[in-house]
Amino acid sequence: MATHKDGLPKADTLPAPDGDEAPVSMKTHWPVLVAVGAGTFMSALDASIVNVALPTIRVEMLSTVSDVEWVVSAYLLVVSCTLLVFGRLGDLRGHKNAYLAGFGVFGISSALCGFAPSTWALVAFRTLQAIGAAMLFANSPAILTRTFPGRLRGRVLGLTAAMTYLGLTIGPPLGGWLTTTFS
Repeated sequence: MATHKDGLPKADTLPAPDGDEAPVSMKTHWPVLVAVGAGTFMSALDASIVNVALPTIRVEMLSTVSDVEWVVSAYLLVVSCTLLVFGRLGDLRGHKNAYLAGFGVFGISSALCGFAPSTWALVAFRTLQAIGAAMLFANSPAILTRTFPGRLRGRVLGLTAAMTYLGLTIGPPLGGWLTTTFS
C-alpha cells in the first residue's frame, strides 16, 4: 500500500481493510465510476425526457397520437429486448469495447434525433439510440464489478443506480424546459 513517511495511506488510494485485496487507486478506479455513471445517467435521462415533449412533437411534426407514441414505445421495447444480447456481446468481445461502442451509437443517434425531419425518422433514430442505451445498461455492472474490489462493489453499484434514478427524475422537468424554451 502506498504510504507517506508517517505511515498514513496516501490520499489517492483507499487501503484494503484486511490486506487481502489491493488498495483502490482514486486516480485509476474512480474515473471508471464517473464514466459508467454518466452513461447510465444519460440513458435514463433520455428514456424520460421525451415524454413531456410528445404533445409538441405531435403538433410540430403533424402526427397522430398513435404515431408519436412509438417515439417512447420503440425506445423501451428495443432496450428491453436487447439487454441480454449486448450483455453476452460484452462477455464475448469485452465489456469495455461494448460499452464504448454503445456510447458512440448513443451519442450519434442522439444528434440524429435532434434533426429528425418526421415522426417516423425520429422513431428510427430513437430505436438506434435504444440500441446504444442497451449496450450501456448491459455492460455497466460488469465493468464496475471487474474494476472495484468486493468491499466497494455494493457502494459503486448503488451510486450507479442513483445516477440512473437521477436521470429518470431530471428528465421530465428538463424536457418541459427544453420544449418551452426551444419548441
